[in-house]
Amino acid sequence: MDAQSLVQQITQGHEKAQANLGHWAGTVAFRYGFPLLEMHRSLWEWHVDTTAPTHLGAINEIHHTPRRAEPRDTYFVTPIVDAPYSRTFVDLSGGAMVLTVPAIDDRYFTVQLLDMYTNSFGYVGTRTGDTHGGDFLLTGPGWRGTVPDGITRVITAPTALICLLARVTILDDDVPAAVALQGRIALRPADPTASKPDPAANPPARDFRSPAGDPLDFYRMLADCLAASPPPAADAGVLGLLAPLGIAPHRAFDPAALDPAAVDGLRRAVADGLHDLYAEMPFAGPSRNGWVLVDPDTIGDWGTDYFSRLEIAQLGLLANSADEAYYVGAILDGDGYPLSGEHTHELHFGPDHFPPVGAFWSVTMYLNPQGFLVENPINRYHLGSLNKDLHYEADGWLTLYLQRENPGHDKEANWLPTTEPDVLFRLILRQYLPHADITTGRYAPPPITRTNR
Repeated sequence: MDAQSLVQQITQGHEKAQANLGHWAGTVAFRYGFPLLEMHRSLWEWHVDTTAPTHLGAINEIHHTPRRAEPRDTYFVTPIVDAPYSRTFVDLSGGAMVLTVPAIDDRYFTVQLLDMYTNSFGYVGTRTGDTHGGDFLLTGPGWRGTVPDGITRVITAPTALICLLARVTILDDDVPAAVALQGRIALRPADPTASKPDPAANPPARDFRSPAGDPLDFYRMLADCLAASPPPAADAGVLGLLAPLGIAPHRAFDPAALDPAAVDGLRRAVADGLHDLYAEMPFAGPSRNGWVLVDPDTIGDWGTDYFSRLEIAQLGLLANSADEAYYVGAILDGDGYPLSGEHTHELHFGPDHFPPVGAFWSVTMYLNPQGFLVENPINRYHLGSLNKDLHYEADGWLTLYLQRENPGHDKEANWLPTTEPDVLFRLILRQYLPHADITTGRYAPPPITRTNR
């Protein structure tokens, strides 16, 4: 082999190695960083971008939606319909905040607190014994202030930026009663003289998803978000894998400093990562009867389970921890066929096979893969134990009819409308205050059966 051919071979080998490195590191970065970016994107759209359809207003103020969720609500995927939402992001960098909750002892409620890595680190609500209400002090990492008088409990956040999501259950379709309680959940600074934080100081949302966007914006935003929300110490290992390609906290991502082949690999990793988000949906956990059961030991408190955290960020961002509520999803029926609107389906619960819960359970219908509620002529998006007009058989069986067309007057109370023909849908079964049979895997929901072929 002459010298020129040898040089060419070495050059080609180097380019291939760099492309492989870029794709590999980009894949790791995507699986690790996507949930963090989704949280920061939500913060930007809720509190900064006034043109966003999900814009709320000021940060550090709870914003109440005084109604059930509807198909027009796209503030995050797979919203619940059993309760009106109250939500905001909270910036604790300027000082502690006081969360006020009224006495709520006639229904299940919860105020969920999440860090920017989608860990549910704190709760106020029914499960935590807060039915008498009170004032709860929210503090950031390293806070050293004085606890004000009258504080019920101090909750320390692992990141200075957190998300707050409150749910007050609607009973007997009495939305105004739930909304009245919801409106008494409030936030205020522990120090009234503290300056208000500027949400625009946080990393702006970047468009890396659409064909018109730049895939490299994913890495630019990841570096910015890592600086804004410093990662936990347990993530040092994965961050060490990304550092050689300039993906690190407190360092702007600079593709010009990298080999062009590595940059091409990074671009491909984002496209592949977005594709894999949907392809991996059925494999986010083990499947039983067609329902995907995410690991109850890690959901909502992910540790280093980056794969599960990634999938749930797409399937149901802001997921609860399993002791609060355990969600299972289905995009396939019990025989492994995709759920789609041209078919009719049924879900049969035996008298001794309802979800064993301390609060309630419900089945909600969503578009697949979008994750938003399915529009239908009767504006019904969920059914469950809180629906008082469900028809049970004399022997205690309950059948839910999942189909686009009305199944008939005698079955209409149990009808959950699906999508149009050839449009995929998915279901989520929520189980609030699950008993041990759920969280240990002894209980699994019955399969969804297709009744037409």
